[in-house]
Amino acid sequence: MLIKKDSDNGCTLLNRKKIPAFSAVLTKSKSFSENEIIKFDKVFTNNLNGYNRSTGIFTAPIAGVYRFSSMVMNERGKPLVVSLWYNNTRVTSVSMKVSDHTTGTLSIILDLHKGDHIAVKSYYNYVIYSSNMNYSAFSGNLIAQ
Repeated sequence: MLIKKDSDNGCTLLNRKKIPAFSAVLTKSKSFSENEIIKFDKVFTNNLNGYNRSTGIFTAPIAGVYRFSSMVMNERGKPLVVSLWYNNTRVTSVSMKVSDHTTGTLSIILDLHKGDHIAVKSYYNYVIYSSNMNYSAFSGNLIAQ
């Protein structure tokens, strides 16, 4: 449940369908070039349609404080670095070293304006591993307005 504080110090409960939230996964392994946006192709939740699976970009439908996370798995024996981008700025990254399949997770809370963009990008030419087990995912939701 999300509570919106009104200007008169009253509170309003927001209907869950009015709360921007999305969760999407990468359904198969894919090669990415440097700074390419990762398009998580299977969408489980997309309240207010902020996430575009064709572009891999979340566009904030309303202003507020959002939580974002992404989990990715490297291809066996190969390194992987991905970054979360806020508009045109890299804000956080995660790196997996060469080893067996390794999962890395990044998480951040950002104060967004309506229309701001969030995306996960490959740092260099890497392969992100996934399968029908959905090892690589990207999620976000509004936590305060």
